[in-house]
Amino acid sequence: MTRNIYLAYFLSFCFNSVFWYGIWVLYYLKFTDYSGIGMIEMVMIVTSVVGEIPTGAIADLLGKKYTLMVAFLLRGAGEIFMGLAGGFIHLVSSVFFISLGYTFYSGAFEALIFDSLKQDKKEKRYSKVLANVYTIGLITSAASSIAGGLLYHFLPGLPFLATGTLSLMGMVGTLFLTEPAIDSIKFSLKNYLRQTKTGFCQLFQPALKLKTIRLLTLGTFFIILWEILGDSLVIEFGFHEQQLGIFYAVLFLVSAGAVQFTPMIKRRFGTMRSIDIIGFIFVLTLIISPKLGLILGGITTLIRMSFSQILKTITSDALNQGIESKYRATSLSTFGMLTSLPYVLTAVFIGQMMDILTARVFAFYFGLALLIVLIVQKLAFDRRQS
Repeated sequence: MTRNIYLAYFLSFCFNSVFWYGIWVLYYLKFTDYSGIGMIEMVMIVTSVVGEIPTGAIADLLGKKYTLMVAFLLRGAGEIFMGLAGGFIHLVSSVFFISLGYTFYSGAFEALIFDSLKQDKKEKRYSKVLANVYTIGLITSAASSIAGGLLYHFLPGLPFLATGTLSLMGMVGTLFLTEPAIDSIKFSLKNYLRQTKTGFCQLFQPALKLKTIRLLTLGTFFIILWEILGDSLVIEFGFHEQQLGIFYAVLFLVSAGAVQFTPMIKRRFGTMRSIDIIGFIFVLTLIISPKLGLILGGITTLIRMSFSQILKTITSDALNQGIESKYRATSLSTFGMLTSLPYVLTAVFIGQMMDILTARVFAFYFGLALLIVLIVQKLAFDRRQS
């Protein structure tokens, strides 16, 4: 199973070679406005929500290896189509295939890593291995972001074409994976339905319920930050297309270093306190957004991004440690669906509000909403524990 870990590092490189991180909003705005971006994002999230649970169960029943192969193929095809887009409908179609690819990847990738370690009785190393995976991905994203800014200058669609090419390379890499022989179940419709139900229930078992709810709450706000608000803020802070590539490179490199501190933070504060701390850091950086310019806006974005990666690692570790192997991918995909669902219902509204208020003012109210939710939730759970 050691080979799977090294291949996971390679797959992380391919999947995170995203050349359009710094310019995707600019590219979309060539064809639409913020409201249109909200509609595109809604298509993406609806696809993700509808596909998350079925693809998670498929990964558990048919195998993580073949699920990841399909993920890279769909994502690669969608990215190439995006690079050749000629209008709004092309953006929507491309996002559908890219998002479907992500649903196959979600859950299956981390489940493959954890089960590969578990088969060798090394699951305690998961947090460190996952931090390494994220570090590789973030460094890759940094390099590709710089290159993407240059590619966009020559031809706006090139960053997406390059991303699609690396995704297809990742598909080739999945051929060399070995499926972990842990808690395998024969595929049938009856087992599929049972798998889906039990995978959901795993998240809310007594030992994990409290962590799941807290992680879901912060994860929901994180999805909105990651998918539309954060990138829109960067543009409103004053970064132009060439600066964007360099800024995102710095963003990913600093985050790559920050995520390595995850095991230390978790040991020092524990899972629950770490979640609270990260949540209040998000709040602080958001509510001061209207007063920030390019430099301070860039610094707060960097802080938020770094702690977002730590949150992802803590979330994955907390869930994986409490879920049975045979339901792992299903449960992780279900968690992804639940965190994305609120965004499905609000994506168009968020786009409209940013058109009316600007992204920076919307971020202020978004931060206040998160603060209220965190306080109410903490008081409620602290009372329950006492």
